[in-house]
Amino acid sequence: MTSRKKRKKSPQKPEMVNSSPPKNLLSHRIVLVIMAFTAGAAVMIIELSAIRILAPWFGSSLYTWTGLIGVILTAMSAGYYIGGWLADKKTSYLVLSHILAIAALFIFAIPLFANLLGTPLAKYNVVMGPVIASIFMFALPGCLLGAVSPYIIRLVSLLSADKHIGLSAGTVYMVSTIGSVLGTFASGFWLIPSFDLGNVFWFTGSAIALLACLGYFLSFRQRAAFAVHAVILLGALPLLVLGSALTRPPQDPRIVYEKMSFYHLIRVFKKKLPSGSGITELYLDTTREGALYDKSKEIPIEALRYWELAPLFSGKLESALVLGGGTFTLPEVFLDHFPRARVEVVEIDPAVVAVGRHFFRLNDYPRMHIAVEDARRYLARMNKKYDLIFGDAYNGWRSVPAHLLTKEFFQSVQSRLGYRGIFMMHLINAVKGNDSALFSSVIKTISQVFKETLVFAIRPHHLTSIQSIIIVAADFDLQPDSILSSLPPEKKSLKKLLLTRLSPQNYNTQDGYLLTDSFNPAEYLIAQTLRE
Repeated sequence: MTSRKKRKKSPQKPEMVNSSPPKNLLSHRIVLVIMAFTAGAAVMIIELSAIRILAPWFGSSLYTWTGLIGVILTAMSAGYYIGGWLADKKTSYLVLSHILAIAALFIFAIPLFANLLGTPLAKYNVVMGPVIASIFMFALPGCLLGAVSPYIIRLVSLLSADKHIGLSAGTVYMVSTIGSVLGTFASGFWLIPSFDLGNVFWFTGSAIALLACLGYFLSFRQRAAFAVHAVILLGALPLLVLGSALTRPPQDPRIVYEKMSFYHLIRVFKKKLPSGSGITELYLDTTREGALYDKSKEIPIEALRYWELAPLFSGKLESALVLGGGTFTLPEVFLDHFPRARVEVVEIDPAVVAVGRHFFRLNDYPRMHIAVEDARRYLARMNKKYDLIFGDAYNGWRSVPAHLLTKEFFQSVQSRLGYRGIFMMHLINAVKGNDSALFSSVIKTISQVFKETLVFAIRPHHLTSIQSIIIVAADFDLQPDSILSSLPPEKKSLKKLLLTRLSPQNYNTQDGYLLTDSFNPAEYLIAQTLRE
C-alpha cells in the first residue's frame, strides 16, 4: 500500500533540477517578475515612440493612433496565444530567452526599418498608411513581447508545482501592467522628449537583451553554452548599427535645427530665394507652419495677411489673442502696427516657443504675452475680452485639433469677444467639391454660433482645390460691401483681400456636419480628403 501512495510533488525550477530539492525559488520568481515587468514597459515605450516615427509621414491624427494601436493589440493577441502554446510544448528558460532575444533584435532593427521603408510607406494615405507601416515595423516585436507573459505564467506556476496557477497568472499580469503604466509615463515625460528616437529603441532593446542573457545564464550549467548564445545575440548588434547608419537618409543641409518635442517633429530650414535673400521656415511634422524673411518684415504666409481686415470690421484693435504660435509672425506684425495694444499668444508646445526665441524675432517683442497651454483650456480659464481672436492652431490640413472645431469651442470664443469683437480663423481645405467636407462642417458650425460669417479664399477662382480659407465671424453686421466701396484708391492691398470674399452661393453648408463635443467626425472628414 505504501508503494502505491502518490508522492507529494516537489516544486521545480524548470530545467534546473533533477531529483534534488529546489533551491533559490524566490530568486527565480524575482527574475521572472522582472522579465514580465520589463516586457510590459517595453511594449508601451515602443508604441508611444512609434507614433513619433509615423507622424512625419501621416500626421498624428486619430487615424494614425488607431492604425498603430490596432496593429500592436493584434500582434500582442497573437503573442499571447503563441506564448501559451510554446509553454505547453516546452517550458524552459531557454525558450523564454530565445523569445526575448529575438524581440530585442527586432526592437534594435526598428530604426533600420524606418530608414528603409519611410519613403515608400509615406506614399500611402492616412487611413491605410499607418496600418501598413505598423505591420512592417512594430508587429513582430509586439507579438514577441506579448508571448512573454503567458510563458512566464507557466514558469512561475511550475515553481510552486502548479499549486497556485491563478495566483501566478494574476501576479504576472499585474506586474506586466504596472510595467506598461511606468513605461507610458517614462516615454511621455522623459525618454521621447529627452533622447533621439533611435536611442530610445536602443535603450529598450538593450533592456530586453540583458534579460535574454540572464535567461541564458539560468538555462545553462555550462557557462560555455551561455557564452555562445550571448555572443550570437550581441554579435548581431553591430550589424544592425551598421545597417541603421548606412540606410539613414542624408541630412538636408538646409536644416539648421531638428528636435522631437512632446507634440511634433520640429525642423527649421534656412533657404535662399531666387532674389538672393534668405528665408527661415518652420516645419511641424509634415506642415510648413510659418516663415520669416531675413531682410524684410513682410508676411511670407499669404493667409496671415488677412488680419489687416480686422481693423476695417472692428473699428478698433486694442487687444488681440492669437491661438497658435508657429513663427509668431502674426502677433509680431500686429504689435508693429499697434504698439500699445495688448497681445496674447497661446501655444501648446514649449519647444515651439523656444524655437521662436532662437530662430525668429520673438525676443524683439517683450510686450507679447505667451501662454504655453491648450487654446481651449486657456479660453475657459481666462476672464478677458478681446477685440480680435485669430485661430491659427491648425497644423496644416492633415492634423487639425478636433476640439477646436466644435460648437462649444466657438461659443467659448464668442464669450471672450468684446464689443464689436471679431473672430478670424485660418483653415486649409477646399471650398467646393470632394475635398470640402471639413470646411462645410466648420462653416455650418460657426454659423450656428455667430450672427454673421464671411469666407475668403486665397484662390477664389479655384474653389475645388485645397487652399487657405479665412473665416471671419462676428455678432454684428460686418458690411463688407460698404467697406470696400469706401476704401480710398491707395488701399489697393486691402481691396485685393476684400475681393477674395466668396458669396454664400459659392459654398454649401447643408452637406456639412454640426460639430459638437459629443459628435465630432473632423478627422474622418480629413481622411476623406487624404484618401484622394
